[in-house]
Amino acid sequence: MLFGYIPERAAIDDLLRRTRSGSGGVVKFTGELGAGKSALLDDAAEKASDMQMLRAEGSRSEAQYSYALLGLLLSPLAGQVTELPHEHASQLHPVLWGGERDAVDRLRVCHAVLALLGMAARRRPFVCLVDDLHWADRESVEVLSFVARRAGTEPIAWFISEREGTCTDARRTLTAGTRMPLRGLDECAATRMLKVRVPDLVPPARQRVVAEARGNPAALRDISHALTPGQRAGSINSFTLYDGTPSSATSAHAEFHERFGGLAESTVLLALTVAACDSDDLRPVRAAAYNLGCRDEDLDHAERSGLLEVGASTARFTHPLWRLVMYCDATAVQRQAVHGALSESDTLHAARIWHAAAASYENDAVATELAEAARHSPHGKAYAAYDRAAAHATERGQRARYYMAAADSAVEAGLFDEAARLSDAAAAADLSAQRLQVAKVRAAIDGERGTAAEGSIPRIVTLLDEPLRLREAEDHVTHCRDSGAGRRLPYALLALGNALLSEDGYARAREAFREGLELCEETGQPNCAVLLKSHLAWCAAFEGDEARCSALARECQAHAERHQGPAETPSVVLWAQARADMGRARYRGALAHLTALWDFAGTPCSAGVAADLVESAVRSARSGLAERPFAWLTELNSGQSAQAVAPSSYDGLVARCQALLSEGEEARRWYEEAAVLFEKHGQRVEWARCELLYGEWLRRSRRRREAREHLHAAEAVFTEYGAQGWLWRVRSELAVCAGKRGARPSRSGLTEQEANVVRLAARGRTNPQIAEELFLSPRTVANHLYRAFPKLGVTSRDQLSALRPDKAC
Repeated sequence: MLFGYIPERAAIDDLLRRTRSGSGGVVKFTGELGAGKSALLDDAAEKASDMQMLRAEGSRSEAQYSYALLGLLLSPLAGQVTELPHEHASQLHPVLWGGERDAVDRLRVCHAVLALLGMAARRRPFVCLVDDLHWADRESVEVLSFVARRAGTEPIAWFISEREGTCTDARRTLTAGTRMPLRGLDECAATRMLKVRVPDLVPPARQRVVAEARGNPAALRDISHALTPGQRAGSINSFTLYDGTPSSATSAHAEFHERFGGLAESTVLLALTVAACDSDDLRPVRAAAYNLGCRDEDLDHAERSGLLEVGASTARFTHPLWRLVMYCDATAVQRQAVHGALSESDTLHAARIWHAAAASYENDAVATELAEAARHSPHGKAYAAYDRAAAHATERGQRARYYMAAADSAVEAGLFDEAARLSDAAAAADLSAQRLQVAKVRAAIDGERGTAAEGSIPRIVTLLDEPLRLREAEDHVTHCRDSGAGRRLPYALLALGNALLSEDGYARAREAFREGLELCEETGQPNCAVLLKSHLAWCAAFEGDEARCSALARECQAHAERHQGPAETPSVVLWAQARADMGRARYRGALAHLTALWDFAGTPCSAGVAADLVESAVRSARSGLAERPFAWLTELNSGQSAQAVAPSSYDGLVARCQALLSEGEEARRWYEEAAVLFEKHGQRVEWARCELLYGEWLRRSRRRREAREHLHAAEAVFTEYGAQGWLWRVRSELAVCAGKRGARPSRSGLTEQEANVVRLAARGRTNPQIAEELFLSPRTVANHLYRAFPKLGVTSRDQLSALRPDKAC
């Protein structure tokens, strides 16, 4: 699986398309070691599986032999050489089978290769892949350059890879075709790659690896694999990725030693100092290296060799893998010496503490300083500092206290596996003193993982609760991010999403829920994850995506069967399912969901649920079920208004429900008042719902012209917000009003109302169900069918589906 490289992959697709059409070309990928050149050639090979293929790879050990790469590339075509004219075949014989290659005329070889490839390509299009051209012999490169410059005349696609800055001989560089320099993966693509390839990397460790690799795919792979299990779990300090822990070998070792193996020992020591210091600041590196006996000449040698890039006040490795190779090749004594020198250099106090820790083993003074640094750090960094402090503490009780503090910080950071390990370490060090704290941490872990209902769960603000003010919710999310509270951040995003929903910010709310869900899946918080899924199901119902709403509802229900989970989840799911039914005018189904939600033990009541329950009960001709929620909503509105803290739309909801429960002129007055209240408070979606209900009422009162005005207004708002769940109802009502823009008269002579009734009847709806969806009486539905059957030439409902009324009407 290839990540990123969108323009490069598009270039591959384009060249293969042109080659299949009869004209070839050349694409050359250039970049540093590990930039993804070979991966792109592999991608091209996979996409060209229907074509003939030649592939060869340059080799440094064969670069001195003439035509070595060309012979390897053309070897699959050796059997076709005899079909060429003698003058061409004689030139290719030494290239393919050996002989006096120095006596071969190079121009004739070029024409012979061109003839061979052209003959083969006329039978079937060709793909030629040449990897590591920078290691190829000069003669092969010259022939390939000659042939590639004429690639457009034959159906041959050339894909070449070459190391950037390696070849200094212009005659060993292929200049034909499109050159595409590879600049590495962007942060998003690098993160996706690590999520797939190294799934055990927690988010803090992943961020450090992405920053260290600088977009180089090979560096992303090797650096992440070189980390210890503890580092992959998040135990990485802020100031040096390599902090005294030896690393495993990488794929770049051989290359590194071939290029830099001849450097003096003092130059290597200076480079090791740069490797041990994450900062590019040259000042602490220079001070520490000079204390170790290095001089300005060593810095100059490291720069001239291509190992370091040195600026006026900065120094860093030219390739992101060189730091890893340099550090893992050093001995423990060398690493300790370098870290010890850095701990005495002119750098940040916190950085000096970590270097001192890397330069020593058990040291109470270092442990105390690490613990002090942890107290002023975000949770993710504090956990690593406390963990390292425990490793340096000599007294058993103090070590247990540091482990416990690390476990607490790990829980808050959402690193539950590490929290469990650290609480076990605290118990092993001094169980009698830490028994209560260990029990609390384990209960919190169990609560988040859904294996128990205990533990300190962060405050949950759902759709059923009073939303936070948007500014307060945004500040809460910012605080969780800044403090590294990975455990609380998904809950903060849940609260932010609900605050956005209260202000019609549906798109932003959905993104907040999705981000929270992704964090929960990464940190192992299934209880919070299922709560976020229930809210995404609600958003899917709003968007009219019934399939996704149902799928998310099933996932939430499956979780509830296995674990106790948050009590709010089933309620939000019921409301989501009810909203999906309401959008399709399935009021009886919505009423069943909302009644179950209203009677759900221990569930807080919601103004939105109450208003939906009133609407569903009235439209299902069961107005008696609307009395209790309407009374509760009225009391809620008047009670909060008396305290001058009423939410902006409660009075609008009360007026809209009053309109639903009223008749005649009184209903009209309440609809108009509700619309004014919603508009005053800026609740545009609720205003549109009011306009929809008012339009339906006007149409039933035979005031169709007025109804269309209100329905079109609602349609515009629902379209703006992507509320497909409500748009279906609006457009169905407009069709019933014969006011749907651009509507054509029925080919069968049916009226709009008759056509709508026939369509629903053909789908198996009963008369009461059709009446519910079209807001008609069952008797009216029967009359429409009675008049429609003769026009369609049928005598029963069973014959409707055979007529395909969706097209006939």
